[in-house]
Amino acid sequence: MLAVLLRRKALSLWNSMGALTAYEWVRNGAFCTVGFWMLAGLHFGFRRLLLHIQAVQVIGPLLVWKLTGMALLTTFSMVVLSSLIISLTTLFYSFDLRFLMNAPLSSKTVFVEKSIETTFFSSWMILLVLAPYMLALGRLRGLGLGFYAGFAAMLVPFALLAAAAGMAFTLALMYLFPSSRTRDAIWLLSSCSMGLVYVALRLSEPEKLARPDMMQVVAEYLNYLQTPTAPYLPSGWMTRALEALSGRNLGPAFWKPFLSLWGAAAAAYAGLLALAGRTYAAGYSGAQESARRRRDQTVRLSFEQRLAARLGRFGLTLGRWRLCAVLMWKDRQAFVRDVRYWSQLVLILALACVYLFSIQRLPLDTADLKNLVAFLNLGIAGFVISSLGLRFTFPSISMEGRAFWILRSAPIDVSALMRSKLLFTLLPMLLLSSVLVLLSNHLLRADRFISCLSFVTILTMTVTLCGMGVGFGAVFPQFNIPNIHQLESSAGGFVYMASALFYIGLTIAFEAWPVQMHFRERFGHARPWDLFGLALCGASVVILNVAAFGLPWWLGRRNLERFEE
Repeated sequence: MLAVLLRRKALSLWNSMGALTAYEWVRNGAFCTVGFWMLAGLHFGFRRLLLHIQAVQVIGPLLVWKLTGMALLTTFSMVVLSSLIISLTTLFYSFDLRFLMNAPLSSKTVFVEKSIETTFFSSWMILLVLAPYMLALGRLRGLGLGFYAGFAAMLVPFALLAAAAGMAFTLALMYLFPSSRTRDAIWLLSSCSMGLVYVALRLSEPEKLARPDMMQVVAEYLNYLQTPTAPYLPSGWMTRALEALSGRNLGPAFWKPFLSLWGAAAAAYAGLLALAGRTYAAGYSGAQESARRRRDQTVRLSFEQRLAARLGRFGLTLGRWRLCAVLMWKDRQAFVRDVRYWSQLVLILALACVYLFSIQRLPLDTADLKNLVAFLNLGIAGFVISSLGLRFTFPSISMEGRAFWILRSAPIDVSALMRSKLLFTLLPMLLLSSVLVLLSNHLLRADRFISCLSFVTILTMTVTLCGMGVGFGAVFPQFNIPNIHQLESSAGGFVYMASALFYIGLTIAFEAWPVQMHFRERFGHARPWDLFGLALCGASVVILNVAAFGLPWWLGRRNLERFEE
């Protein structure tokens, strides 16, 4: 029966490819081309890094294999964390489980098919990023196809062991706590774990690996390099086997870790099947239930409605604000009830910590260099805001889903809907961007002109990027998409990110002229400021922001208004 289930997957994939239109083939081809060049860029960067490390006298080869062990350990950890999230969805909440569980199939057979699916989806992207590194390592050492064949042969047990750890934890948790609330706990726990691993990896300062002078004693540094990284984990076994392959040593130095990897994978999967035989059916049954909650039936004015009433006292149009307040209350309730948003907030916090830590660790000696970096930091901050906009702002229209017709049948203008989406995401975005830029300027000790310019610019960029996100989300809505992450990687998401990056680059280019005048003043030039140039740059920035905000907004509003027809 397992062969039938796997054949079903293959036929489903084949039929999906056969149903693609010409536009979808071109779009997917374009995305594959971009992905290929991204992997080629990673390979080029890894090769340059390994060449630099290999050139270090005496300890170069030790550095290379220490870095390889750290890369494999990080990959193993990321697959474990990824399987925690994906196994929960695949094993207990997949849309086809209602059919499979009612079919004449044993629960163990269904679990085997779903475990294969979980292993693939939790590891393919992470292992794909690891491939350019291994290709660069093979080219550095002058290795042939045997090295790559050995690496490919060890990928299967390596990925299976990592995924089995996540699946075993999910099975035990869903069996002991059979409730849909457990799903929320796993989402939050996995996101916290990913955030801690990300922060811990950056705080460990891996750049010190190529700086032996950072160690107090040379012998201590050599001892650190010779010590295996996590020797009792699958990543350590794989590192030792690859090191033996690179030396063309096919004796016990290779076969012992190779067989240990396959043997541990077979034992882990056998134990996982035994655990699934006892817990999977009961866990799946409990996952379909929901906990009862007592709710207060008293109807009270929301915070947004009270705020709208206060704004109306200042002469603002109360009806417009009251409508936006109701829509924002709806979005806030959906945000609070969906734990996936909370997990994203944990990752955003980890990203902000790493961002500020990296700013603090920059080797900058002069005040002028710090001011220059503080200005160029606008590009990185803008990229962070646009990336968050791709996750939160751009999908906000499509998140209405199949209930969008309720809003269109209600006495609600499309502009009011778009304004509520903008305001709901704009306020936290403004807070985050302000904190990032203000703290970055403080850590860099930027002067008053650069600090004021960067602060005003990041506020303006945040407003424009949020408007672009809502506008492009309305231009490319997908209300029937099963997974919101597919929307982020769609053609509309690509257009939004490309437009956002182009806008950020133009903004920095326009403001580079006034910054150049400021540096000329710091260097003591006689007439550093050009008033005509300042006026031209200011007008260019204003026109750019009006166009970047207004054009997607206008196109999106027209598209949603025609969507009813």
